[in-house]
Amino acid sequence: MKTLFLSSALALSTLMTAQVIQQPPAADSTIIESVEEATPTGGDVVWHAIKISGLFSDLNEGVITKEEAQAKMDSIISELYLASASFFENYVPDTVEEALSWNDDFSAAYSGPDSTQYSQEHYDTTFEDFDFDFSSFFDDGPKTKVGVFGFHLGPNALVLSDRSMSSAMDNMNAGLSWESRIFFGQKRRIGGVKSPVQFETGLGIASSVFSFKNGMTIDKDPMMFGAANLVPISGLSNVRRSNWNIGTFDVPAILHLDFSPKGTFDEGLNISFGVMGRIRYLSQAAYNGEDMDGDFYTEIRTNSFHTRLLNYALVGQLGYKKLKITGKLEQLPLFKDNYFPEEAYLGSITVGYSLN
Repeated sequence: MKTLFLSSALALSTLMTAQVIQQPPAADSTIIESVEEATPTGGDVVWHAIKISGLFSDLNEGVITKEEAQAKMDSIISELYLASASFFENYVPDTVEEALSWNDDFSAAYSGPDSTQYSQEHYDTTFEDFDFDFSSFFDDGPKTKVGVFGFHLGPNALVLSDRSMSSAMDNMNAGLSWESRIFFGQKRRIGGVKSPVQFETGLGIASSVFSFKNGMTIDKDPMMFGAANLVPISGLSNVRRSNWNIGTFDVPAILHLDFSPKGTFDEGLNISFGVMGRIRYLSQAAYNGEDMDGDFYTEIRTNSFHTRLLNYALVGQLGYKKLKITGKLEQLPLFKDNYFPEEAYLGSITVGYSLN
């Protein structure tokens, strides 16, 4: 308890020292002496703190014993307690009335109807200069551009240069060979809000799946010096499924004639022509079935099979409102030159839905 009181006293001594320094010198020393006799000042507390410091110094140097130091400390603490209690009992801050007066002056100058800085009308009209109108975000007026999201799904095929079916299709299930695409882009109206001409660009991702039948798959045939070919699956007594998946990134650039009402998109008949570039990022063949012992077996092979990394296609589209029918035919053979028995081109006809 004494230690706690001592710590408080030392902190108080610092405060009182500052108070003593701020007090102006008195003109009449006689008056000061009479006041000091009546009311203890911060100097009394400072003096007791000095005595405590000297006591610790004497104890550390061995000038006095521990018992003597304890007795002197008890005496100093008693004197300090009486002095500090008397000081706080008679202490009145000199700045209280001044602070209260400044607060009243500030309130009168900067707030309320009696403000001398600004009139009440200033506060009432401050926020009228700010525009919080968000109606433009929901404007249904004529537009010159719009974001587009599309999804397309339909059958695909390998065709020859004369647009006849490739012989490879004899070993494929046409009803299970499909192309699917999703697309994110933007349509811009060319020539103002009344123009029916629109230009569409964006980025899509597509998957072309070929489903093989007759126990066939695609592979690099050693009988053809490593060229790609459709070959029988060996080692299985029964083939349940055999697919080849080609994944691509698509970049379309399509010109539309959209006969929608002024300023709208996909609200009427629309006819479109354009090109679509593509980058192959996946070529994967997989099959599964039963081996010679009747156990389930699956195999997945990731290989380009000599297909082109880059290609482009012509695109034609007929739509009514949101519904679209799209024909796409690549203009370069799917396989590199002399790496497949036929010069086959990838084509598809898909039905899609466009949201904008």
